Amino acid sequence: MHAELILSRGRIRTLGRTGVTPHSHLAIAGGKVVACGGREVLGLRGPRTRVVDLRGSAVLPGFNDAHAHVVYYGLTRFGADLTGARGIDDILDRLQAQVAKLKPGEWLQGMGYRTDELTERRQPHRTELDRVTGDRPAFIDERGGHARVANSAALAAAGVTAETPNPHGGRIGRDLNRSANGLLLEAAMRIVADVQPAPPLERRIEGVLKAQDLLVSRGITSVGAAVNRGFADDLRAYERLACDGRLRMRVNEFLSWELLEAASGLGVRAGFGGAMLRAGPIKVFVDGGAERVATRSGGGVWRTTPEELKALVARASAAGLQVAAHAIGDAAIEAMCDAVEAAGPSHLRHRVEHCTICPPDLQARLAALGMVAVMQPMAARFGRVASAIFFPVRDRTHLAPHRGLLRAGVPVAFSSDLPVATDPNPWPGIRVAVEDQVNGIALLPALRAYTSTGAYASFEENVKGTLDPGMLADLQVYGGDPLEEGKEVDWENLRPRAVLLGGVRVFGSL
Repeated sequence: MHAELILSRGRIRTLGRTGVTPHSHLAIAGGKVVACGGREVLGLRGPRTRVVDLRGSAVLPGFNDAHAHVVYYGLTRFGADLTGARGIDDILDRLQAQVAKLKPGEWLQGMGYRTDELTERRQPHRTELDRVTGDRPAFIDERGGHARVANSAALAAAGVTAETPNPHGGRIGRDLNRSANGLLLEAAMRIVADVQPAPPLERRIEGVLKAQDLLVSRGITSVGAAVNRGFADDLRAYERLACDGRLRMRVNEFLSWELLEAASGLGVRAGFGGAMLRAGPIKVFVDGGAERVATRSGGGVWRTTPEELKALVARASAAGLQVAAHAIGDAAIEAMCDAVEAAGPSHLRHRVEHCTICPPDLQARLAALGMVAVMQPMAARFGRVASAIFFPVRDRTHLAPHRGLLRAGVPVAFSSDLPVATDPNPWPGIRVAVEDQVNGIALLPALRAYTSTGAYASFEENVKGTLDPGMLADLQVYGGDPLEEGKEVDWENLRPRAVLLGGVRVFGSL
């Protein structure tokens, strides 16, 4: 066999059997790695082999962002970007500028502000939005994805009045006279979302392409495409792109819990799909975000009660479907462990998404139940700074316990949670995970959490995630060597110079 492409004179780290030990040569054929080693790899050169001299550049497996809201991020690119807004007037100015770009009847959306960054330190009121939106339905999403403010027209379209009850797992913000003030928390966001006209398929496809451009430019070749609600059109958008040859990353598409019965009825099972697109886990929200996480010390919001969660996990497990549960607080994680345990033994690798407050007893249960923790390493930095605001003092010790989970034997996969993190660049998170003074881990497991463990979480560890021979040639090339010992690196701005998917360049140049 002759190689189609040989990368020579580089610093190639497989992150597999040889870990971070560098090799100089890598050979690719048929979309897979066929050899990795020294100059002997050049023996696979044939008359049509392309040989690229890397001149010492580093090569790593492509990153796997195991939890990113791809379609949601893409669709927000068509709304007002509220990232970094410093006050309500700033939000209103940006919304007003966006109105001029909309077609008649089109809803106005905005996303990306944070309440704690606003000078008013409060959410906007619906009447403030009304000043620039008029009778056009509009809403804005806080960056964390757990709070929304709707204007009067959007609330009217949803039929929200002073008598509208709070939905299970959510809350409608109210003025003193009980009228809705526009704030919708957690499950209450669905009240407006359910009456908003669904974006057409072509808009979803455009959104995926926008997100894909960003992800691939950061060295991400595989993504767990998380969802907030159950649109089957998301899966169709990816399929259209794959059929047209425009999908440049491998996608493990989550399915909202509303699609459980439909998916199981169609025979969808864990690992269903092909090399480019798979129908992934059933996604369910157990608790809320920020100060609304469910903790053993009390408080929080149960978007899915422990009893409801047991029933859902049992149905999914019986159908052979993996469950990915949004569970931040220890009470929510405990409820997911109880649900998996009640469903009985399986090899479904049920997932806890975020897994932020996880004490040792739950670390041990996750390991015993064969579950996966899908975490955002940047949450460690946030947790050390903001834990005094959001979490009771007794809950702070076990924030983002990467080290404890790995020692307990729990597979830990890393992710960005895009657009909660506005930039999905994995490198700052890898650095935080390594340098965390409380739960820091070594470099190799941090890199594997962003590569091979993500593949394990989607049942693909035997086909991707390392550059061992026989694995898919999904890789990234850097201009220098960011892992060179003693080298000063600007982690925030570290970017690959080229990205290959199955040995084919999908970004940059070699």
